[in-house]
Amino acid sequence: MSKSFVHNNFKKREVLFGVILFISDLIFLSLSFLLSFVLKFRAETYEVLGVNAKYYLIYSIIGIFLIVIIFALRKLYSFRNLYRGMGENEGVASSVIISIFLIIMFNYYFNREGYQLSRLWLVYSTIIPIILVIISRTVAKRLFFILLSRTGVKTNVAIIGINEESKRIAHTFRKSMIERINVVGFIDDKSNKEKGKSLNGRGDMKVLGTLEDLGSIVKKHNIHRIIISSPELKYFDILTLMDKVSDPDVEVQMSPSLFEFSVSRMKMFDYMGVPLIQIQKVEMKTFDKILKFIIDYSIAIFLFITFMLLYPVVGILIKIDSKGPVLYRQQRYGKNFRKINVYKFRTMRVGADKEKEYLEKIYNRKSEFKIKKDPRVTGVGRFLRKTSIDEIPQVLNVLKGDLSVIGPRALAVEEGDQLEEWEEKRMQVNQGITGLWQVSGRSDVNYEERIKLDLYYIQNWSIWLEFKIVILTIMRIFRGSGAY
Repeated sequence: MSKSFVHNNFKKREVLFGVILFISDLIFLSLSFLLSFVLKFRAETYEVLGVNAKYYLIYSIIGIFLIVIIFALRKLYSFRNLYRGMGENEGVASSVIISIFLIIMFNYYFNREGYQLSRLWLVYSTIIPIILVIISRTVAKRLFFILLSRTGVKTNVAIIGINEESKRIAHTFRKSMIERINVVGFIDDKSNKEKGKSLNGRGDMKVLGTLEDLGSIVKKHNIHRIIISSPELKYFDILTLMDKVSDPDVEVQMSPSLFEFSVSRMKMFDYMGVPLIQIQKVEMKTFDKILKFIIDYSIAIFLFITFMLLYPVVGILIKIDSKGPVLYRQQRYGKNFRKINVYKFRTMRVGADKEKEYLEKIYNRKSEFKIKKDPRVTGVGRFLRKTSIDEIPQVLNVLKGDLSVIGPRALAVEEGDQLEEWEEKRMQVNQGITGLWQVSGRSDVNYEERIKLDLYYIQNWSIWLEFKIVILTIMRIFRGSGAY
């Protein structure tokens, strides 16, 4: 793939992305149906099909055709699909299930010879394609962006508006793990009359110019995407803006100023020519509460039993490495500011929690949550933190009902006492061992981001989000990133 290929036309990158995913799907869907056939008729029963084998070949081809068609209709080959996260996996799973259901219907109505497809083959042909396609798509996208990264390809973004929201958008985009986004700078939404005044005192925000300069800015900086984050722009201002962007390949997107709400919670509709966004209220239904309870206790019991033989080994290593108790107990705030005792394997020297020099740094909202290369951490403690083994005793808190497996991080009392009024909303739910901000960067996320990610979790809670955090937590632990 040549560098000029993707630089000359930004849309070609999207076409290439779709082609790679399409080819990957064809290969792994074919492999899935073949594997389903082998598992049913070779590995298990050794059944001799004879002439009936043709039905499985025909319906495998039909199944592959139906799945890729539904994928295309659901825009699973679109570059925009990158931002759907777990929504893509849901789309893959539902598309395969629909396709298998259609195969059953076809077999029922059009098979005049009366041969019924094996139920076990149908089960295999549903489960295996879902698993293999999700895995293969993850790998294909990763390889695609490795190729882009090695050729130095970036998505150049300009943000219209100079405010706190635009700064947050830029910060989030710069941390993107999906594509290499280069936030070139900001475009002031003020007029030329205010230009001199508005372009001063912006700190780290590089201002490229005003809206009057938009056309030249796009050409000069090779802008691929424009984000509108400005309450100043009205309907006709946006129409004028679109006219100035002459390149049809330049995307123009608008932030609705609803950072804490998931797209799944918002429904866009038109009422008598007025575009409105309806926000669905987050309600944890009784079934969801029961399911979350089952998830919490199942994971806690599994972890407790799985690592049972590890506890004495860790205890001996901690004792050999430094003097003091094996377990460390700290008082923290649980749900609704109820004080609880949280248990962890001790990773620091005894008395580290009373050393004011370090406490002032940790509980200072402008500093990092944890100190890199903290001298108080023992040798064994550093390993326990890197692997997150130090967190395992917290399953006792889950079994006691003090914590959930997933939720906002339980705050130390000193830290919880500093919460502002709007931040106290994070205390309305059970605090957790892991959560959204932990899988978004673990210790490398600043204080404000942590609070906002906790609030996002509460505002957008769903069982799918729970599973997503569990999966991402496992991936983070294996990578060991952001833990110290």
